[in-house]
Amino acid sequence: MMQYPDASYFDRPVGEQLLSHFARRDVVRHATPLLPFRFADLLALFRQGPAHGKTV
Repeated sequence: MMQYPDASYFDRPVGEQLLSHFARRDVVRHATPLLPFRFADLLALFRQGPAHGKTV
C-alpha cells in the first residue's frame, strides 16, 4: 500500500526529507532481528541446505 506524504513534506528541503526517511527506516531496522531468536530456529536454517532455496 502506497503511503503518500502530507503537503508539508514537499515544503521541506531534500536534506530534511532524507533525514526523516532514514530515521524511520532505522527504527524498523533496529526493531527487526537479523537472526532468529531461538537457537533451534537458527540451526533449522542451516539444516535445510540449498535444496529448499533461499527465503527472502
